[in-house]
Amino acid sequence: MTCLFPSRRLLSAGSYSCRVEVTLRVYDPRDAADLADVFFRSVRQVALSDYTADQVRAWAPEPRTAEWAHAEASDGRLVLVAADEDDRPVAYIDLEPNGHINRLFCAPEAAGQGIASRLYDAVEAAAREQGIRSLFTEASELARRLFERKGFAVVERQDMVIRGVAIHNYRMAKALDLAAPLPARSGSRPRTAPWPGHQQARPAPPHSLLKRALPHSSRNR
Repeated sequence: MTCLFPSRRLLSAGSYSCRVEVTLRVYDPRDAADLADVFFRSVRQVALSDYTADQVRAWAPEPRTAEWAHAEASDGRLVLVAADEDDRPVAYIDLEPNGHINRLFCAPEAAGQGIASRLYDAVEAAAREQGIRSLFTEASELARRLFERKGFAVVERQDMVIRGVAIHNYRMAKALDLAAPLPARSGSRPRTAPWPGHQQARPAPPHSLLKRALPHSSRNR
């Protein structure tokens, strides 16, 4: 499983009521422990709106370590975080050089505030600046709804077994129009300047070949 973001249902249930003000920025190694925490709480607390307790425990059986988060975030991919007023990440997204979005997670207290949408818009802008022609991901039930609003199409539903528990996600893809205007980006950087630390993109697989090109993801197992 990969992407997940919270739904407004958590807010309507009264779990969290405070608005979180965030700034988008590039991942820093000091963020690693917070990213591990966001991942675990997002899966275990938020995904219950669409998955069973057994499924979320199979997806994230125990808290992840800062070393795990940093190893993934420092392998050449672009990682953007949404940091709160104390500069602590409450959500994050990544972009691999071939256009793969492997993770989009948001802490429960940051749910329903458009933060996941802002992170996605920033990553898409970065992808287009790098000349990436298509994006693809494996989305949870919750993330699927966001990606569909952003123009992604479902390639196929993936049914799998993780730690003996049946669970599913969706392979999704979107072709990018590199001639279209870039979406506005939060912060003071010019729209046309690449996010610092990005890597030169490798060509993404053609949109028509994505179904063949996307292997089952195992990173969250």
